[in-house]
Amino acid sequence: MKIKIWFFGKKSEITDFEREMLRRIEFRCDVSLHPLLQAGIDDPAAAKKKEAEKLLSKISETDFLVVFDEHGKKQNSVEFAHQLRQWLEQKQTVHFLIGGAHGLDQKIISRANFVLSFGAMVWTRNLFRQMALEQIYRALEIEGGSNFHKK
Repeated sequence: MKIKIWFFGKKSEITDFEREMLRRIEFRCDVSLHPLLQAGIDDPAAAKKKEAEKLLSKISETDFLVVFDEHGKKQNSVEFAHQLRQWLEQKQTVHFLIGGAHGLDQKIISRANFVLSFGAMVWTRNLFRQMALEQIYRALEIEGGSNFHKK
């Protein structure tokens, strides 16, 4: 089972906290972070389109893709844990995408197999990567039966 997390930014932005989360997740599942160069365009629509093309060139049409978007489905940690377990059992590899500064192009949202929300607020990509990694770790620990998650 594998989890691949794509984000728009640079590898140098990956923090010690994220490396620690990756190390912890590796105990239960193969996981990797994949930076994609940002579009570098001020026009939001053009930037989103260019970033969509970059991601779509990296994954196949049959890859299972979960995107984070404020308008997606909201789940609590236990619901997400069960959902992630199902995806990993059924698909073996799950791709997550964290959008760029302007959000996600409709082409990406339409391509996604699941659109997940962490709430209506907007987060920086650097903070959001940490939150996503923590929730993935928490989900795997819940499903693994550890006492990490407190009710």
